[in-house]
Amino acid sequence: MGKEEQARHYRVDTERMIDSVVGLPDQIEDAWERSGDFGSSLEGTSGPLVICGMGGSAIGGQMLADLVKTDSSRPVHLERGYRLPEFTGPETPVVCISYSGNTEEVISSFRGALARRCPTAVITSGGRLGEEAAGAGIPVHITPGGMPPRAALGHIFAPLLKAASNIGVYPVPDEEVIAAVRKLRDLTKRFSLGSEPAGNTAMQLTKKLYGKIPLIYSGDGFLPAVAYRWKCQFNENSKCMAFFNTFAELGHNEIMGWDSPERLREDFFVIMLSDSEDHPRIRKRMEITYQELEPLGGGGAWIESDGEKGRRGRLARLFSVLALGDFTSVYLAVEYGKDPTPIEKIEKIKNALKTEDE
Repeated sequence: MGKEEQARHYRVDTERMIDSVVGLPDQIEDAWERSGDFGSSLEGTSGPLVICGMGGSAIGGQMLADLVKTDSSRPVHLERGYRLPEFTGPETPVVCISYSGNTEEVISSFRGALARRCPTAVITSGGRLGEEAAGAGIPVHITPGGMPPRAALGHIFAPLLKAASNIGVYPVPDEEVIAAVRKLRDLTKRFSLGSEPAGNTAMQLTKKLYGKIPLIYSGDGFLPAVAYRWKCQFNENSKCMAFFNTFAELGHNEIMGWDSPERLREDFFVIMLSDSEDHPRIRKRMEITYQELEPLGGGGAWIESDGEKGRRGRLARLFSVLALGDFTSVYLAVEYGKDPTPIEKIEKIKNALKTEDE
């Protein structure tokens, strides 16, 4: 991409969301190193690990839950709401995540965790949650502030992963994180503004997606959270509708929606997110479904995770798919002439609720 095209990008992306996307490897590396023994205060518990979060602050929890279900006997429960599940108590470790520190649902859950005497830890940049946690003597991992939560995923996910590792829910050696960050840096160079467009998968996918509605489908392994991240990034960054679903479930219901009139389905663009650890039967379903659907709508793309196979390469493969979605969502925003960062409708709803409460 030449200097003229880069200048065009920044004329639209005035708050430089692309810089946050490029900075994800540094975020993960820095947050992992700074996390230290974060979460060790939750050791000795036997219940499921409960993670409380909303929006961009919840994605890290969803990613961890998907990673854990592949090979851990101890489940992770993600709570998006005001109340903790009834099963929580003194044996239930709880991690409350609010990047701003002012997410009312998370603050409510945090107070519920204290009332139920749950061992609790907090990830935040400050705000009311940070103040209340400090006042209650609860361990807090402080993240750098001043970013949209969706742009701070590395700062949120890395300490959460460290906590899960420290208490044995999902042990991760430093070498795995280092290798994943190295892979992510390589991909970031390939997807960045200064790269050669012909070899830039994110830019090529953006061209195909222009004017289309993305339908993001994944298997049943650890990519559903990333598929959801793609959907949210298209919504918030690109300011376009997008939807996601997972196999095998979508093959038992959503697939029939493609019998709709051609004028309704011609704008849908299918994106299949696949990984080497997908169940063989799931992968077969995905292949058959893709062959069936791609000609019925506005096109499609098959995305294969990139990295070493097996448990050791899982983080690298996860980040490879996530990065492609993040870059594509920002480039698509620019093609639509939309600044990726502002989220006026979300802020309008928050402000209306705040006014009601006053």
